[in-house]
Amino acid sequence: MAPAASIDLKAPGKRIGHIELVWSDDAHAYGVIPVPIVAIVGGSGPTALVTAGVHGDEYEGLVIARSLAARLEPGDLAGRLIVMPALNWPAVEARARTSPIDRQNLNRAFPGGSDGPTALIAAFVEGLLPEIDIAIDLHSGGTQSSYTPCGYVYAMGSAEFRARKLAAAHAFGAPVTAVVAATASSGSLSGACERHGVPMVATELGGGARLDRAAQAIGEAGTLNLLRHAGVLHGAPVPTRTTFRHTPSRRAHVMAPIDGLAETVVAPGETVEAGQLVARVWPTDDLARPPVEVRFAEAGMVMAVRTMPMVKRGDTLCHTGVPMSDDDFLGVGR
Repeated sequence: MAPAASIDLKAPGKRIGHIELVWSDDAHAYGVIPVPIVAIVGGSGPTALVTAGVHGDEYEGLVIARSLAARLEPGDLAGRLIVMPALNWPAVEARARTSPIDRQNLNRAFPGGSDGPTALIAAFVEGLLPEIDIAIDLHSGGTQSSYTPCGYVYAMGSAEFRARKLAAAHAFGAPVTAVVAATASSGSLSGACERHGVPMVATELGGGARLDRAAQAIGEAGTLNLLRHAGVLHGAPVPTRTTFRHTPSRRAHVMAPIDGLAETVVAPGETVEAGQLVARVWPTDDLARPPVEVRFAEAGMVMAVRTMPMVKRGDTLCHTGVPMSDDDFLGVGR
C-alpha cells in the first residue's frame, strides 16, 4: 500500500506536510520516515509536479525546488503545484545517490511497491501521476560527475505526445536538451510519466558535489517558464528555444580501460572530434607503467564528465551527444 500524505493536496491555499513512510528496522523501530511535500492551490487550472532529490547528492535541484516552494503563494497560481523538494529523503539526509536504508536507486524503482522505503516513495508518486498535467524532475551530476546544463526528454509516445514534450522542452529553454532513446529505463520517474501520458522535462544541472550557480539559474528560470507555459502559473511564458542532442550509440560513452587515476582533459559543453584525447588514466599500483590514453570514438558535444578522478575499469569518463532536429524528435518522415 502506498504511503499517505499528511496534508490535503487538493484544498485551496498553501499546505506544507510530508508523506509518511511506515518502516521498521534497527534505526527506525517505531514511527514514520517523513518525506516533505508542499501543495499550493490557486485555481482550477492544470496541476504540475516538481521533484528534486531523487538522488540525494544532487544539490542544484534541491535548492531550486526548496526555493520554489517557499516563494510561490496561491495568488501566483492559476492551477495547482505540488513540490517534493527532497523526494528520496533518506538519500538526501545521507548526501548519497541511493537510500542508505535499502540501497535502492529511486530512479529505477517505479512503479514502486511495499518492499522498502524506496519502493514506497515510488508507489506514492506513481499513484499521484494520474492527477498531473506537467512534471519537472530536477537532477544534476551528483558526487561523481558534472553535466553541461541541460533538459532531458524521452523520445517515446505518439506524435501528439511527442509534440507536447517538444513544446515543454522549448519552454524550459535549457541551452541543450538531451533526448533519451525509447530503450531507456521504465523504472525511472520519466518512464512512469510516459506510462501515464504526463509530459516531463527532467534536467541535469551541473554537479560535482557542489552547487553550480549558473546551472541553478538556468533551472530556476526554466522551471518558472515551463509552469507558465503549462498554465499553472499566471503570466505569459518568455519565448525560448533549446537545441536537442542525442547519444546515438554506446560508442559515445567513453569508459576507463583500467583501474587508476583519470586525468580528464575535456569539459562539459566542449565540442570534440573523433580521435581527440579524453583522458590519461594513470595506474596507481605500478609506478613503472605509463598512463593509458583514452580517445573519443565519435565526434560530438561533451554532455558530462566524471569528476571523481579515481576510477575502476568500466567507469564512464564522459559521454557525448550529436544534434537532433525537432522533426527527428517528432519522428517526422518515419
